[in-house]
Amino acid sequence: MQKKNEQTMSRIYDSAENLFSEKDFHDVKMEEIAKKAGVGKGTIYTYFKSKEDLLFQCLTHNVEEHQKGFSEVINSDKDFKKILPEVFNYMYAFFKAKSPLIQGILSLMPRLKLSDTDINKARQMFQNGLNESSKFFQRGIDEGVLINSVTSRQIAIIFQKMFDFNVLFAFYGEPEMSAEDCYNFFKKTFFRQE
Repeated sequence: MQKKNEQTMSRIYDSAENLFSEKDFHDVKMEEIAKKAGVGKGTIYTYFKSKEDLLFQCLTHNVEEHQKGFSEVINSDKDFKKILPEVFNYMYAFFKAKSPLIQGILSLMPRLKLSDTDINKARQMFQNGLNESSKFFQRGIDEGVLINSVTSRQIAIIFQKMFDFNVLFAFYGEPEMSAEDCYNFFKKTFFRQE
């Protein structure tokens, strides 16, 4: 029974993420999600309180998986400078995939009602990602690649914000920065002058 529930949840997530990526949040109907997932509309409501809850859960449901993959990239034995472009490509791909969901969340603010549990879950996820990034950038400072006039945590926050900006650029209809654009900006800002 557990496996069936996991399969149902997976189909609901996949269907909802696809529809939220194709259409504006308000244009997506729960009936469409149910039909695409091959379940009844009532089944969705056994797992999610509302369409807003489903959107938030779609945004957060596989973040731990992403963080594990991110950890594998940043903890490789390669030289810091060689890993860095991979880090930018990884984050770019993640934010590109999640951008429509984040835009949906942004369009609902401040009307989006999240439980304290959901808020704490999101806060913890961001904190975990920030801690991992901060350790990685401290390595770059320690190896003399990155400037030390700012903390590794400040670098990690700016690093993440670069990808947040792409979400906002898309939200406002502006062209996004590529992973290479982000990387080049980062190099100009944080690399020590040689």
